[in-house]
Amino acid sequence: MPSGITVLLVVILAALFVTRRRIVARWDSPRARTAGTAGLIVAALLTVATAVGLLAGAGVLPPGPVRWISAVGLTWLATIFYLLITLIVLGIAWVGARIAVRLRPGLADGARRLLRTIAAVGLIGAVTATVYGLFEASSPRITHTDVALPAAPAEPGELKIALITDLHVGPVRTRAFTQRVVDATNAQKPDVVILGGDLIDGTVEQIGEYLAPLKDLRSPFVFAVTGNHEYYADDARNWVQRWREVGVRPLINESVRIWRDGPRGGSSVTFVGVNDRKGKEPLGPDYDAALAGVSPGEFTVAVAHEPKQATEFARRGVDLQLAGHTHGGQLWPFRYLVRLDQPTIAGLEQVDGMPVYTSRGAGAWGPPVRVAAPPEIAIVNILSR
Repeated sequence: MPSGITVLLVVILAALFVTRRRIVARWDSPRARTAGTAGLIVAALLTVATAVGLLAGAGVLPPGPVRWISAVGLTWLATIFYLLITLIVLGIAWVGARIAVRLRPGLADGARRLLRTIAAVGLIGAVTATVYGLFEASSPRITHTDVALPAAPAEPGELKIALITDLHVGPVRTRAFTQRVVDATNAQKPDVVILGGDLIDGTVEQIGEYLAPLKDLRSPFVFAVTGNHEYYADDARNWVQRWREVGVRPLINESVRIWRDGPRGGSSVTFVGVNDRKGKEPLGPDYDAALAGVSPGEFTVAVAHEPKQATEFARRGVDLQLAGHTHGGQLWPFRYLVRLDQPTIAGLEQVDGMPVYTSRGAGAWGPPVRVAAPPEIAIVNILSR
């Protein structure tokens, strides 16, 4: 479990304890004190369930026996996120109210009503956003994007690539979710399928079977690269082997050239895969090794989990990168924080003059919740310009 999340959970539990001691215990009504205490106990239990879900995702706990606990706890994590935003707004409003009351004491009653209104709206909004986000995250949608590139071969026509990233099967999503994504992808009849990393949360021993439906992908070429979550459970090498077992070709700092036959002859496209930046030897990123043997004139599509890796590809003359990782922010307005770390969030953008398509991903990490960042299976159609 990431240390930052651990700190957050400890802070939440401490805040609940302080709220009980400093606020709820001082209420005049015994019935209100009892109800407030019960609510805080439920919140504490949900916070502990969140820790269970995160430990299952890190491979520390087997996900099967604790799946419902994980689902409830991780969903609560989304509610916590929106409650924290409410607290921030409430804190700003409280400071403003204090200043206003000092200047005009007659505003005291109105200030109290305002703060209560903000608290009520924030609570209702947090629950509403979470419930909405559960439904939004449940069904990845198919998106279509045309990318016209001068270097793309004109024959035999468009190259249809299905980009699947960030499944995050494990603590909440299971084999059935993978099968749904595979079935939806097959219906698009792609020429190439790219698995862009973060397919899992856990170890091969615990959840290796969840990726079994990948063997049903009906495409001549199915390639995959690692994401940061393949490394979190310290099982990356086993996951790469598992991909091979289900018919997926890993691109481990290497390239592969595919040939396509057209009415006036054949053309080639070179796919270059690089390990995630979080990877450690022997699965660390190596851009030079990946592009070894690729001539400057070849039409080249790079695949790497993070959009941030585009800088390395752009200066090496790659034509296009496919990426994931960002989830499109997953929980609005988190996308604005993601933008501080990554050069793109979602869709087709430019990084150092090179086009990059960043998928929002098909699954969700942590909370099985998405708000204003719907999941996708991206169909990228490469056209000659």
